Amino acid sequence: MSTERGLRLPGIAYGGDYNPEQWPEEVWAEDMALMREAGVNMVSVGIFSWALMEPSEGVHDFSRMDKILDLLHENGIAADLATPTAAPPAWFFKAHPEALPVDRDGRTLAYGSRQTFCPSSPAYRTAALRITGALAERYADHPAVVMWHVHNEYGCHNSACYCDTSAAAFRTWLRAKFDDDLNALNDAWGTAFWSQWYYDWDEVIPPRATGADP
Repeated sequence: MSTERGLRLPGIAYGGDYNPEQWPEEVWAEDMALMREAGVNMVSVGIFSWALMEPSEGVHDFSRMDKILDLLHENGIAADLATPTAAPPAWFFKAHPEALPVDRDGRTLAYGSRQTFCPSSPAYRTAALRITGALAERYADHPAVVMWHVHNEYGCHNSACYCDTSAAAFRTWLRAKFDDDLNALNDAWGTAFWSQWYYDWDEVIPPRATGADP
């Protein structure tokens, strides 16, 4: 948040998540009145709105968010505008089933909730950049927007993935962390225990389910 914009919020920012896209628009005016009465001066919006703002790949519909932000501004309530990247739409997974996450037991999970995607998936990363870029281009100068809510619960346990793509990314991260020294990783992990010593980086996998504790 820039200092210039932050100064428009007197005192402590007070509010919470606001998801008006989840109920009828006729209720929004009452929402505004109740928030003003409660002294709310900032809310987070758009956290789980990806499917509504991008109904198909590369096609955007910001009409609902336009109304929400305009209404907030008219009522003196600032917006912490979220990237909706924690909940990709169903159409995305129909087009890119390889972006579904795999759990520790090797099961591919279905879409249908939040935080259900492979964060290492190239298709997911491309789609996330596209919607985020479109949001920034449209709302960077909107008077209601004083802060950006980047992703939601980034790195939470629900977004873990153990697929081969994630395993490859894990190895890349480990090689950088241990300066490409596999012996250093073995020493740090104590892999002499239970005969788990690694002789090649490709042998390293995420902590998937196994016969005993990994």
